[in-house]
Amino acid sequence: MFQNIDKFYRHLRHGTRVRVNLTSNYFLLKRLRSHIKREKPNGRLVAVMLLEHLGDIVACEPIGRYLKEKEPQSFIVWGVKRAYRELIDTNPHIDMTLPIHCLTERMLLMNSGLFDEVIDLHFPDRWCSLCRNPLRKTKGASKINLTNYFHYGSLLSAMAQSAGLSALNEGPKVYIPQSVVKRVDALRLPHEFIAINCTSNAEEKDWSKEQWETLLKEMQVKYNNPIFEIGLKPFIDQTAGLCMSLCGQLSILESAEVIRRAKIFIGIDSGPAHLANALGTPGVILMGRYLGSKKYNPFSGSYGNGITAKIIYSDNAVENIAPETVFYEVNRYLSGRS
Repeated sequence: MFQNIDKFYRHLRHGTRVRVNLTSNYFLLKRLRSHIKREKPNGRLVAVMLLEHLGDIVACEPIGRYLKEKEPQSFIVWGVKRAYRELIDTNPHIDMTLPIHCLTERMLLMNSGLFDEVIDLHFPDRWCSLCRNPLRKTKGASKINLTNYFHYGSLLSAMAQSAGLSALNEGPKVYIPQSVVKRVDALRLPHEFIAINCTSNAEEKDWSKEQWETLLKEMQVKYNNPIFEIGLKPFIDQTAGLCMSLCGQLSILESAEVIRRAKIFIGIDSGPAHLANALGTPGVILMGRYLGSKKYNPFSGSYGNGITAKIIYSDNAVENIAPETVFYEVNRYLSGRS
């Protein structure tokens, strides 16, 4: 009974937030459209819709650049969840960040007639699980979906194609303002250190805690470089003294700045790995079978082509990768043999 009440309350609260946010965004966009058409009769209001997650948004950053280069006079709005808006707020190629509460609200705004063009980067089989009557994309829906998108190249390539664009493959960028740099300066990090990320939003992408600890023990014996864990919650036991945790203490852009300063990034297929790719930090990335693909590559740019990253693949689960294999690749880089 209590579970049903809680579920009802969550749906009610979610629906209220959607309606309030939708109303606010609708009138904001209506005023914006009127202003654009008044100032530039041929001006176009273009929306990019990609609400989440961290890795997806970072990977698709080149789309904003592509659209701005193609139509420099267009006013580009990017719809995103509030948790990720700092990535869009600092992007010089996006004219306005549009905080959107859920996938249904995004569909309602897309169908409002306020935009001259919408680049919807969500696959057609994505919809809001909290909305009682979620809207799903049917008109012009792409054949690329959540079960096959890695057959279409990197995340950027697949999402661009699903939205009707060319198969882009340019490397992403992250824009870190000086205010963030100063906040990370205040952490007084050592001149040289290693950054790791151990968890993702899908358990099947993760390596086990025991394997991470084995790797860190080997690195501790061989190298003096301090190791910092990046992420939402600590994964490595801090009492073991194997690494220091910055988990849950940093914003997205602060985490990006820490990764940028790292000598090397070691991780799995996750949002921080996409940050490392965007920032040019050398990386060792562990990947296994995912969504039926043995050797998928979510990265574009220098991680995608292997210039700045070594991707270690397992034909099955990521946990089949031995710590010794990872240590070998890390050692190759740190000893200058990469």
